[in-house]
Amino acid sequence: MTAASGIPTASVGASFATGVRLGFRTAASRLTTRSSILLIGLSVALVLSGGIIERRITSLGSVDRSLISTFRLVIPLYCFALTSAVCQGLGLREAAWSVARFGAARRDVALGIVLLLVASAVVGGFLLASLAVLSAFGPASRPLASELFTSAWIGALVSAAYAAWFAWGSTFLNRGRGRWIPLIGDALFGAGTGTLAAFFPRSHARNLLGEMGPTHFTQPQSCVALLVMLLLLVSFSMLRSRD
Repeated sequence: MTAASGIPTASVGASFATGVRLGFRTAASRLTTRSSILLIGLSVALVLSGGIIERRITSLGSVDRSLISTFRLVIPLYCFALTSAVCQGLGLREAAWSVARFGAARRDVALGIVLLLVASAVVGGFLLASLAVLSAFGPASRPLASELFTSAWIGALVSAAYAAWFAWGSTFLNRGRGRWIPLIGDALFGAGTGTLAAFFPRSHARNLLGEMGPTHFTQPQSCVALLVMLLLLVSFSMLRSRD
C-alpha cells in the first residue's frame, strides 16, 4: 500500500520482511531526488579533476596520490551526505517513523533504510575508487587491471564501513546530528597509527592502500576490522531504532 503522500505503508503488525522492504523502498525514493543526483555528480567531478591534476603533475605515483585524496576526502563526505539524504536530515528513528507509523516495526524499517544506505555506499565507493585510478592512470603507473581490481574492492569495503558508522551516529542527538561525531573522529584520529585510529575506517583504508595503518594491523586484519565495524554498527543502529 502507498499513502496519498507517496510514502509506502504497511498493515498493522507487518512482518519483518515487509518492514525491511518498505524501509529499503523508502530510502531508495529519497535517493532519486535532484539533490542526490547532484551529490553523485559532484563526487565524480571531484575525483576526476583530482586524478587528472595528479597525472599532469607527473604520472609517477599519480594513481596512488589520486586514491589517497579520494579516500581521505571524497568517499567519507559522499557517505555522510548519503546518510543525510536517506534520513532526510533527521535521525534514523525519525526517518523510519514516516513508514513505521502505518504498522511496521520501526526497527525493521530502519534496517531497510540502512541496507539501502550501505548498498549505495558500496556502489559509490566502487565507482569513485575506479574513477580515481582511471583519471590518474599514466605511462608510469602499474598495470591498469590490477590497480582497478584492488582499488575498487577497497573502495566498496571502506565505504560500507563509513555508511555503518554514520547510520549509527544518526541515532544520537537531535535530528541525527550525532552522525557528525564519527565524521570528525575519523578526520582527527583516523589519520593516526595508534590504537584509537583502529576504530575508524580511514586508518584501515590507508593500510589497504599501502600506507602506514593502525599499529600491528596487517592488511587482512584491516579487512576483518572493516567487516566487524559494518556488522556491529548496523546491529547497534537497529537496537537504537527499536520502538
